[in-house]
Amino acid sequence: MTDFVETTVGASKEMPAKTIVYGVPKIGKSSLAAQYPDPFFLNIEGGLSYLKNKVRSTPHLKDFDDVTGWLKHIYESDTFTCKTLVVDSLDWAETLAQKKISKKHNDIPVSDMSHKAFAYAKGYEMAAAETLKLFAWADALYAKKGIKTVFICHSQVKNIDLPNKDPYSRHELKLYKTLSAKAFEWADLVLFADYAFHVTSDGKTSEPKRVLLAGGSAGFIGGGRMEIAKELPLDYKQLEKEICK
Repeated sequence: MTDFVETTVGASKEMPAKTIVYGVPKIGKSSLAAQYPDPFFLNIEGGLSYLKNKVRSTPHLKDFDDVTGWLKHIYESDTFTCKTLVVDSLDWAETLAQKKISKKHNDIPVSDMSHKAFAYAKGYEMAAAETLKLFAWADALYAKKGIKTVFICHSQVKNIDLPNKDPYSRHELKLYKTLSAKAFEWADLVLFADYAFHVTSDGKTSEPKRVLLAGGSAGFIGGGRMEIAKELPLDYKQLEKEICK
């Protein structure tokens, strides 16, 4: 028989366990993640050599099974420790998953919908299902070891055409639509990294500054399960101060 015992929830002052940081290329997403506590990088993109500080990392991973193999190793190892796992990047991991699916079908690209197995975008769906395993591993690592995860992702601009509204464009995760929706649903916090600038009264444009945007708008998707300012500097300490205040 079930015991009906009440509990209380809410009012957390901790950094979220599941974060996605996405944005325009070369803005400093990896540099931001490197500021997180005791980070360990799954180096899928291969662009970590120019970080300002040294970080622990895997070798450059070029196969999707190597990505999941490392996650399995981190989960099972009695000696491996870190506080933050950084997956750099999620869209590159999806590309590796697509290559894995393609290899199983005689190297036919998942984009080839004339192939029976890939008709109606089934190839993209299979690759998305593979990539979703990374979220399950992240959940398992947090449950077992308290390791929090930051997924880095690139952005893409999509045209939105809704009924009874004028068409507009916005930044979204550079992922297949099914995976993008699941990723946004899974994360505790989704932040968009972009350049902010303003036009002065004399018509000149200010120097752009790198910022983190949250809350979502017509121009980008984003938001979190906690209250957070809509714009913050691209800096971990400022983000932590905002969430843990």
